[in-house]
Amino acid sequence: MSKTRSKKTRDRKTPTGVFSRSVQLFSMAGRVAAKELGTRILPGDVQKKLQQKVETRIEQARVIAESLSHLKGAAMKAGQLLSLDTTDFLPPEAVEILSRLQAQATPARTDELQGVLTHELGPEKIARIRNFSPNPVASASIGQVHSAEIDGQRVAIKIQYPGVSESIDSDLAILRKLAGGFVTLSGKKFSLDELFAEIRGVLIQEVDYENERANLDRYRDQLASSVHYVVPRSFAEFSTRRVLTMSFEDGAPIITWAQNPHTGLQDRTHIARLMLDLFCLEFCDWGMVQTDPNFANYLVRDNKLVCLDFGATLVYSPEFRRGYAHLLRSIASNDTETIFRNAVEFGLLDPRESFDAQEAFKDMLQVAMEPFRPDHQPFRFSDPEYEKRTVKANRRFVRQLIYSPPPRKIMFLHRKLGGMFSLMKRLGAEFDLLPYWQKMSTMDTTL
Repeated sequence: MSKTRSKKTRDRKTPTGVFSRSVQLFSMAGRVAAKELGTRILPGDVQKKLQQKVETRIEQARVIAESLSHLKGAAMKAGQLLSLDTTDFLPPEAVEILSRLQAQATPARTDELQGVLTHELGPEKIARIRNFSPNPVASASIGQVHSAEIDGQRVAIKIQYPGVSESIDSDLAILRKLAGGFVTLSGKKFSLDELFAEIRGVLIQEVDYENERANLDRYRDQLASSVHYVVPRSFAEFSTRRVLTMSFEDGAPIITWAQNPHTGLQDRTHIARLMLDLFCLEFCDWGMVQTDPNFANYLVRDNKLVCLDFGATLVYSPEFRRGYAHLLRSIASNDTETIFRNAVEFGLLDPRESFDAQEAFKDMLQVAMEPFRPDHQPFRFSDPEYEKRTVKANRRFVRQLIYSPPPRKIMFLHRKLGGMFSLMKRLGAEFDLLPYWQKMSTMDTTL
């Protein structure tokens, strides 16, 4: 959201109870529906009505983005995901508005979070915390981070917004109905139940800061011998289900660092390689992937990658990874029937999809695999022609789909991959991707 929010907006208290949050969500849904109704009754020719429908979608997206940024929690997190998964169903202007949910949330009032901190840690531990920053160093959908000192060491304290964990189911139930309306508008015939079940599962993980601390510790152990990555150290004594305390790690936000005129292509390519190397370690070797693609999760310090935020870490079984590698290899066959059969078996497509949808699916995958072809090396991520082909192939595929919802099994994995590709583009990276394809497509032989 805009950095120039009014004081009135900043001072609004975040709704915490199920009733108060439901009232605001229903109010949002009512405003969205009212704009839809207004479009239906407006007179005019066909072209004018089409333009009115586009303008309505933009206004609806603005209402959703503003409402969810204030509500935070499950509502905002689900909105972030929907902003990604509705890219080809909504006008670009509407997607741009929804994409603001990927940025920092409206910060919560300090007094709201002080209550959480006192309740979770107790007065004795609170007394050991010094120089607590009144303003957050980061704000997100589930909680926000403040800097402080404990026993002379600078720390980052992540505090969960009040009422977040208790409102997951009620938030998602209302947003499920709203998202269903967008699906109906697009002419699709699929259920979003599995998609929202997956979102719910990840949200339950993310609101459990003890789970995130365990993920943080596992990553730190896995990367302990590496000279290229930095992972914060957790403070178990000052961490609970709603408070996570870790060492404060300095570094430049990765996009800010990349835009510095003193940052050369060689350094940017080095960091890009570290990103892809880490992903291959996570998925192919560990079976444990931090799936949140938010750029704010990464800092750069002394040409090292500082990794933050492990709440959305998902585990992928050897069986899943073997099936994924098999699917990747089938794409190289360029055989529509083989690719479609494997996609159905893997749960990516509904078997009722038309032959045109199958062809569009194959074409989309072929475009997606272009960066890994030998004749495209070294691959230039900022290639504008490749981006055009990707958008065209994706939209053609989405238009042909009738029965297949966004695939639950790979939604978060591909969300991370998409975010990484976007980051590589921002870094202006250009290097040989064949080693990464080799590792991904043959990982089943080592599991």
